[in-house]
Amino acid sequence: MKENLLSIDSLTVGYKTDKGALTALNSVSLDIRNDEFLAIVGESGCGKSTLALAIIGLLPKSSEVKSGSITYEGNNLLSLNQDQMRRFRGTKISMIFQEPLSSLNPVYKISRQMAEAISLRDSRKDGASQEGNVMQKAYRTDQPLGKRIPRPGRRMPSHVEDEIIHWLNMVRISDPEQILDRYPFELSGGMRQRIMIAMALSQEPSLLIADEPTTALDVTTQAQVLKLMRELMKKVNTSIALITHDLAVAAQVADRVLVMYAGEVVEDANVLDLYSEPMHPYAKGLLACIPTGTKDGSTINAIPGSVPDLRKAMAGCLFAPRCPYAFDRCHVNAPAWLEPKADHKVRCFLYDK
Repeated sequence: MKENLLSIDSLTVGYKTDKGALTALNSVSLDIRNDEFLAIVGESGCGKSTLALAIIGLLPKSSEVKSGSITYEGNNLLSLNQDQMRRFRGTKISMIFQEPLSSLNPVYKISRQMAEAISLRDSRKDGASQEGNVMQKAYRTDQPLGKRIPRPGRRMPSHVEDEIIHWLNMVRISDPEQILDRYPFELSGGMRQRIMIAMALSQEPSLLIADEPTTALDVTTQAQVLKLMRELMKKVNTSIALITHDLAVAAQVADRVLVMYAGEVVEDANVLDLYSEPMHPYAKGLLACIPTGTKDGSTINAIPGSVPDLRKAMAGCLFAPRCPYAFDRCHVNAPAWLEPKADHKVRCFLYDK
């Protein structure tokens, strides 16, 4: 078994809302291993994005980490202040957000934005390189927003431009020299997402978190981006944690899948085991909802009921009200982690023998 790159232990995160406090993550524990493509799947509102934001240290002010730890390189990321966290965020743990257009600055060219990312990477490293300092001076990153423009007569250092072109080539952007002078709104959604991947990988992270990176893309472009991410993972020696609600997407690229429901991880298995022999009733229900793609006259299944209100305390298994296999014990006690077969864990009383 591969060594763990990042470990989360009993992480509980809540939010303060106008209608009361809710628990977005309830005692979540998981590991992300070296050189692994992990998919985290579940319905909207199950806590996937909260988990990603907790790892990278970007939880909103309305959130509260009630308990738990996130351990990376021997450091509990939750105990670090913002200055300390910046040593990890971006450079060692990077993130690709769902909508690339909202992550790219619309008034700066692609070259400018990628150059700034590379400059920040260099400046964050211990004993920042002279080249990184040159890049900061060339782009005057100490100036207020709106004034960060190259000084007249100053061009991007050639080594920085060469590195940008290298990363654009890596994500299979043809004619990258032309893309350097484009603004984000001049590019397609798939092209913008490739640029976001290139910017994230340019930070040379050991962990890349991708939060629904293909949701806004058409099916063909989605497949291309997923295949690209899978190939790049091996080339740049990084682990990827993919956040998605689409089990079909996870099946294409993942080594291992975590299934989340109502702020809890309910199943953890390698991708072949999960799709051939799902154990948790929720995972079975999700897989049954995937259309077959054939005209066999069958109807599309749906899981009855809805996700519970996370502002209310509930006893027992949170999926019990929707579960066709539930019995009295499920409504009273919360199931513990079980491992019915090697490397396949589930939180369900059906396997408590």
